Amino acid sequence: MNDLNPRAFIGANNPPAFDQEEVDKHDAAAAEFLDVSGEWIKKGEITTEGEAQSLNDFIAGVKKRKTATDKARKAAKKPHDDAGKAVQAAYNPIITKLETVISRTSPMLTAYLQKKEAARQEDLRRQQEEARRAQEQADRKAAQAAARNDISGEIDAQAAREEAEKKAKDLAREAKTKANVASATGGGRTAALRTYHTAKVVNVRAAFMHYQDHPALAECLRSLADAEIRSKDFDPETMKIPGIEITTERKAV
Repeated sequence: MNDLNPRAFIGANNPPAFDQEEVDKHDAAAAEFLDVSGEWIKKGEITTEGEAQSLNDFIAGVKKRKTATDKARKAAKKPHDDAGKAVQAAYNPIITKLETVISRTSPMLTAYLQKKEAARQEDLRRQQEEARRAQEQADRKAAQAAARNDISGEIDAQAAREEAEKKAKDLAREAKTKANVASATGGGRTAALRTYHTAKVVNVRAAFMHYQDHPALAECLRSLADAEIRSKDFDPETMKIPGIEITTERKAV
């Protein structure tokens, strides 16, 4: 079949995203340096000027090879980046418009749900108060019936107490739910109030003391210090940052 249709081969319908021959070419070129690198690493220490010069040339060659490979990677990736940008440009305006609609209409539904929840909570409080009074009344009737040895009255009062207790439990469960709005068609989602908790720093020092042993705080401080140390207005040789130890390294470049 391949003789009749040269395009009919494995992967023809879904070709790779890159040129495998080009990758293999760079892989082979890198392998030449990788083979030699083992000898240098095994040596472990440079003791002569000649060795240092040779290693300098070797490292420069590796860097040049890395740059060439990365350049090829970027060239191979660019069409995909361009395609991705085109997709983003096509869809993002539509998504932004829809997000704007949501952001402008959701507060209306939220406001309605908040009013509905407030009214519901008020009604629950009223019913809970009625249930509480019913329990107290049942207790009084039970005590009065017991005082006059009225068995019928005691049983009736006990039934009333149990009914009031059941009502109180039902109301307690209902109080844990939230107001919601169902779909008008029955096919959409049900909207309900959801509680969100967010933090706002009002006392930096107190918050710092609370999180002083947290690893993330140390990393945040290190990142801030690195940024300050590398800024053009900071001289690491003469300037200090409280609580920060500045380490100076010199590397071959």
